[in-house]
Amino acid sequence: MFRKNQKTLVYFLKLTHKLSKTYLIKSVLASVTKALTPFFNIIMPKLIIDELLGDKNISKLLIYVAVLTIGNLSLKLLNQMFVKIMESAKMELLLSLETYLGEKCVDMDFENIENPDILDLKEKAYFAIYNEDAVGRTVENVSKIINEVITLVGLGYILAILNPVIILAIFGIVFLNSIIFKKIERLRFEDNQKSITDNRAFGYFLRLTSDFSIGKDIRLYQARPLILKKMKGYMDKLLAIYSVQYTQIGKYSGISSINIQMQMILIYGYLTLKTAGKSIGIGSFTMYAGAASGFSTSIMSCINALIEINQLCLYLELFKEFDRIESKGKQGSQTIMGITDYTIEFKKVSFKYPRKEEYALKNISIRITPGEKLSVVGLNGAGKTTFIKLLSGLYEPTKGVILLGGVDIREYRYEEYQKLLSVVFQDFKLLSFSIRENLSISSGMTEEQMRTGLDKAGFSQDLNKLLKGLDTSIYKNFDEEGIEFSGGQAQKLAIARALCKNSPIVILDEPTSALDPLAEYEVYHSFDMLVEGKTAIYISHRLSSTRFSDKIAVFKNGEILEYGTHEELLELKDSLYAAMFQTQAKYYIN
Repeated sequence: MFRKNQKTLVYFLKLTHKLSKTYLIKSVLASVTKALTPFFNIIMPKLIIDELLGDKNISKLLIYVAVLTIGNLSLKLLNQMFVKIMESAKMELLLSLETYLGEKCVDMDFENIENPDILDLKEKAYFAIYNEDAVGRTVENVSKIINEVITLVGLGYILAILNPVIILAIFGIVFLNSIIFKKIERLRFEDNQKSITDNRAFGYFLRLTSDFSIGKDIRLYQARPLILKKMKGYMDKLLAIYSVQYTQIGKYSGISSINIQMQMILIYGYLTLKTAGKSIGIGSFTMYAGAASGFSTSIMSCINALIEINQLCLYLELFKEFDRIESKGKQGSQTIMGITDYTIEFKKVSFKYPRKEEYALKNISIRITPGEKLSVVGLNGAGKTTFIKLLSGLYEPTKGVILLGGVDIREYRYEEYQKLLSVVFQDFKLLSFSIRENLSISSGMTEEQMRTGLDKAGFSQDLNKLLKGLDTSIYKNFDEEGIEFSGGQAQKLAIARALCKNSPIVILDEPTSALDPLAEYEVYHSFDMLVEGKTAIYISHRLSSTRFSDKIAVFKNGEILEYGTHEELLELKDSLYAAMFQTQAKYYIN
C-alpha cells in the first residue's frame, strides 16, 4: 500500500508541476519561511528573561527586543506575502486542473461516455477533485511536511540538549494520536464513498429546481412536491451518514485532546522539577517549554500530514485511474489527404454496447457507393442510430470491419476522419454561442456560405426577423437578449450547421422530427439538390426521405431485413417497408 501511494503521490506532484510550473517552488519557499518563525519566539524570550534576571544590560535587552520585533515583523510580512502568492497560485492550479479535466472528457472516446463503469469512475474522480480538493490538499500537506521537518530539526536539537528522553515521550503521545487521526481519515473516506451516489442524486434534484428550461413541465405537471420529496429523501440519507461520522470524529478528537494535555502535564512537571533544583533557569524553562510544545505540535502536524496524504492517495488513485483511460481514437495514422474513393462498406459487422449481452447490430453487410442516397428505416430499437454511431467512428465494431475506400476507418486519424462527415443526430445540441459561431465551429465559413446553408435548411425567413442576424445568441446563458428557438427552428439550425461543414458524406438521423410534413418535404427537397455528388444517409421514422433515396435499408432487431429501391420494397411479399409506408401514406405530399 505504501509503495502504491508513493507512486500515486509522485504522479500527482508531476501533474501539479505540469499544470503550474511554479506552484511547487512557491509552496516550498512559503514552507521554509513559515518554519523559521517559531525559533524567534522560543530563543529570543529566553535571552531576554535571562538578561532581566541577570546583568540587566540595557543595550543587550534593546538588541534582543529589536531582533525579536524586527524578526517577527519581517517573517510575518513574508508569510502574509506568501499567503497571497499561494492563494493566487492555488487558483491558477485549480483552473488549470479544471481545463485539464475538460480536455480529458472532450477527447475521451464516445463509447466511454456512455459506459456506466466509466461514468461512475468519472464521478469518483470529480468527487476527489471538487469535493475533497485532493490535489490541492496533497500539495499543501507536502509543503506542511517540509515546514515541520525544518522546525523539528531545530527544536529537536534544543530539546536534546536538555534531555533526549523528552523527545521519546513526545513521540509516544504523538504515535497514539496519529492512530486516532488515521481512524478519523479512514472513517471520512469510507463515508464519502458511501455518499457519492446520494450526493449525485441530491445534486441532480437541486439543479432541477434552478433549471428554468424545464420550468413549464414542473408547473404543468405539479412536479414540485415530488422533486422536493426526492431532495429531502437523499438529504436525510446524507445526514444519517454524516451525523454518525461527526459523532465518531468528536469522540476520537476528545481522546486526542486528553492525550495532548497529559503530555504537557508531564513535560511541565519535569521542567518545574529541573527549575526548582536549579538545573535550569527561568529563561531556559521558558525556552524548553516552548520547544517541547512546538516540537509536539510539529511532529503531530507532520504525522497527520503523512496520514492525510495516505488517505488522499485513495481519492487520487481513482482520479489517476480515470486520467489514464486512453483514447483509441488517437491510434490511427493515415490522413485523408488524396482520398478519392468514398465507398463505404460494412463487412459482417456486429456490435454490442458495454455491459450488454445482446447485440445491437448483427452481421451487417452493406455497400454504399459514392454519391448514393441511402435511407435507413425501421421501428424503434432496430439499430439505426447504432449503425450511424459506428459509421461515425464513435464506436468500434465488436466484430467485423467498416471500410472507407477499402481502408479500415480505424486506420485513419480520428480527427481527420471526422472531417469527412457532416452529421445531424436525433439528440443534437446547439451551443450557447451566436448563430455565426455555431455554423463555423469546425471550419471557417464565409457569411455567404452560412446564409446559403441556412436557406437550404429553411431558416432564411427566421433569420430575417432577427435584429442581430447571424450574431444573435442562442439561449440566454451569456446574453440576456439570446433567443430560445423552437424545436423546429433549432433543428433547422442543426441541419444548416451540418451543411456548412461541407463534408463529402452527409448523415441525417431523424433530422426533421420537429418539423411539420410540409416543412419536412421542403427540407428533403432542398437536400436532394444540395447533396448531389455527395454520399447521403437518412434515418427517419417518417418515410418522406425514402422518396428521394437511391436505396433503402430496412432494419429490424439489429439486422438488415430488407434492402432495395422504393419500388422494389413495395413489391416484396409481406414487406415490412411496404406496411410502414402504407400506414404513413396519408402524411405524404405528392
